Amino acid sequence: MTSRQYSATELLALKLPVLPGSKVALLARADKEHWPYQESRGRGGKRRLYTPPAYVMDAMRQAQAGSLINSEPAPPPAPLPAAAQNTAQTLCADARLGVLQVLQSLMQRTGYPMKKAAALLLDMARLGSASEQLQAMLKLARDERGRPSTDGLPSVRSLLRLAEYQQQGRLAPAQRQPQLNVPPWAASFMRHYQRPEKPTLEHAYRQFAAQWKAEQGQADLPSVWQVRRFVSKVGEISRHSGRMGERELKTLKPFIRRSFADLQPGDIYSADGHTFDAEVQHPLHGRPFRPEITTLVDIATRKAVGWSVGLAESALVVLDALRDACLKHGIPAVFYVDNGSGYKNQMMLDTATGFMARLGIEMINSLPYNSQARGVIERLHHTIWVNAAKTLPGYVGRDMDKQARHASFKITRHAIRQSGKNGSSAAMPLLGWADFVQFCEQQVADYNARPHRSLPRIADPATGRRRHMSPDEQWAAHLTQGFVPHSISDDEARPLFRPQLLRTVRRCEIELLGNRYFARALEEHHGEQLHVGYDIHDPSRVWVYDAAGRYLCSAELNGNQRDYLPRSLLQQARDKRAQGRERRLQQQLAEVRAERQGQPALTLQADEVLPGLRGTDIAGAFERLHSSPASPPTVSADGFAVPADPQQRLNLHRQLSSSDTPLSPQQQRWLASYAKSHEYKVLHQKTA
Repeated sequence: MTSRQYSATELLALKLPVLPGSKVALLARADKEHWPYQESRGRGGKRRLYTPPAYVMDAMRQAQAGSLINSEPAPPPAPLPAAAQNTAQTLCADARLGVLQVLQSLMQRTGYPMKKAAALLLDMARLGSASEQLQAMLKLARDERGRPSTDGLPSVRSLLRLAEYQQQGRLAPAQRQPQLNVPPWAASFMRHYQRPEKPTLEHAYRQFAAQWKAEQGQADLPSVWQVRRFVSKVGEISRHSGRMGERELKTLKPFIRRSFADLQPGDIYSADGHTFDAEVQHPLHGRPFRPEITTLVDIATRKAVGWSVGLAESALVVLDALRDACLKHGIPAVFYVDNGSGYKNQMMLDTATGFMARLGIEMINSLPYNSQARGVIERLHHTIWVNAAKTLPGYVGRDMDKQARHASFKITRHAIRQSGKNGSSAAMPLLGWADFVQFCEQQVADYNARPHRSLPRIADPATGRRRHMSPDEQWAAHLTQGFVPHSISDDEARPLFRPQLLRTVRRCEIELLGNRYFARALEEHHGEQLHVGYDIHDPSRVWVYDAAGRYLCSAELNGNQRDYLPRSLLQQARDKRAQGRERRLQQQLAEVRAERQGQPALTLQADEVLPGLRGTDIAGAFERLHSSPASPPTVSADGFAVPADPQQRLNLHRQLSSSDTPLSPQQQRWLASYAKSHEYKVLHQKTA
């Protein structure tokens, strides 16, 4: 078993006998024995990952070997039950039972004893007097372990044994059972094989053989073929344990199929976000980007009841999709979603101002990393949006041909570069934002009108052929059976779908999202906390409610101030995002210019003392640096010498550059190399 780190929860899940059974006791044991650990930051905060000591690792190895042994099925008892028989055993048992019935009938008719009746039956079979079915039954009833037979028929003695077998309840022949004993080297090999890197059997065997020879010597080392036979007998789950994580291993384990036959429309809405697999034009600057689509589906009818599209995944996109579903098809009883930030936030879950409480909806979150529990909405993404993206020219899915994707990328980026140059513009193959929204609306309508294979079958009114119902037909069928959706009007939805926050009134003013709102009707509510609803698209006013939900008044933006420029919540977010991008680009531009032009090194100040160090040390180092003897000038073979002083080297460069006399090869090489040096760039800038 490879050395790794474990959290306290993982160690408790192993249920080792050497460890305590509670988390508190385990943490106390780790602190007492000073287990080494590392802290990691996760969603729930900091947690410790321990490196268990040697005795804990030994217990883990023993537990793994024990689970492997217990997973092997025990050999069946000698008399096999009918459920444990294979096809050959069942056919042989039926044939023997049929032969015994023929013998009993023959004995009753002739009065012969069983031995004489058996001999007569075999003679009839050899002479061809018996039917073909009886001959086939005799051949199947023969025990293959007996002496070889030229005609394939059993002997008289074999037929006499059948009566004994029938009394003992073992008419089916015994089959040789495979050896399921776990060899002593199995646990050592599986530690090399059951690893998340998923090594091949040959690779794991080489590592196992090297370790076995180092520890045990050449004795009892199995061959690779013995290892292959053993691994082929191990169960599928046990074989992949360790090679696959819990989430991946769950795809091989049993699961529960959920039935929705008793659900009514509106009982459960499921929602999830999906990044569209094709590029479209951004609504603000027209550049290609991939929008985020949130879809709501009714579990009972598989109908896409609401959807919304935004620039990125956020709670506002989820709110808009929920509003669309509630206005068109009614308020659900349960909202089944994942644990994303678009659903688990204060705007959705707050007990006083959250949408779930105000609409009377119960939100249920699926388990983390358990997307198969929301298979309905996950499949709907592929059915609607993935297939729809493949019909657009900007498709960038993972199954897209790389060459075609690169060609499409070059076309769209060329159109962006040519846009606005000399009043001309190149053709942009990507959909505009308005066209894309209309395209999404049509895709949802087409999906709801198509037959769905999980819905009941009906006779098609046009063709008369049997087919599955469509989500629209299933929804209409529930309406005809008396179902009434919990719908709301536009006037009721407007205050319901305004986000609310608790704010304190100060002298008739309310501060919300960086803006200040004023209403004289709040004069008697100074210092009280009230519910304030706002519209994400209209920042000009907010709506104020008391603790019981009664409407008090509407407060105007800067109602007591006239020279303030209002900005909506969305505009503030856009400006903040643009400022961040502009700041990062300015930093990159400054770095590029510094790399091109170069900057002089900082001048060392002898009288400056670093905090925490003694000034005498710095001064002594500075003195030793400047009192060291200068390096002698470099003299070439023809007498050309390069000065040691930087300023003299700069003057020499200028003299040689302006000289009319021919230069020697050494002077020309030095002149060219010195012009590229950092010293020349710094001194030249200072004296320029």
